[in-house]
Amino acid sequence: MLEKIKEVLQKIPWPLFVVGFVGVVLLIWGSLPEKKPAPVIEATLERPQIGEEEKLAQLLSSLGIGSVKVMITYEDEGKTHVAEDKSVETTYDGSGVRSVKESTEVVRMKTASGETGLVLVQESPKVSGVVVTTSKPLSTAQKLRIIEAIRALWDLPLGRIVVLGKE
Repeated sequence: MLEKIKEVLQKIPWPLFVVGFVGVVLLIWGSLPEKKPAPVIEATLERPQIGEEEKLAQLLSSLGIGSVKVMITYEDEGKTHVAEDKSVETTYDGSGVRSVKESTEVVRMKTASGETGLVLVQESPKVSGVVVTTSKPLSTAQKLRIIEAIRALWDLPLGRIVVLGKE
């Protein structure tokens, strides 16, 4: 058997053999799966909802309580929910043993700057507390109006809102 193979190989001209060998290598190389680099996600360390404190300070200063400073604390930085493509592959072997393979992939969208995940829902950061300070002394009625305004915006419990006037 080996002798027949040797005879056939000796009858093939060497340039044809080299071209055939290179063709087989290219076929194998072309069938290998591509390894794409993992997408780079840029993380920012900005405070969520920048500008909310300034907006609330402007709103409250219109109540005639002098200059106002506001600090808002957040429970989280908000959440972004992206579309995902989930697939489940179930296989059975001869003895009835089941094998389940699950895979999840983010649905991508092409943009001018490249690719990005398809955003389904963008949740705002959740406010956990508010502190308001004023440059004038406040009456109880003024403090209650400020607290009502803040509760109307974020529905915070009373213990999470602090209003301080100059003593």
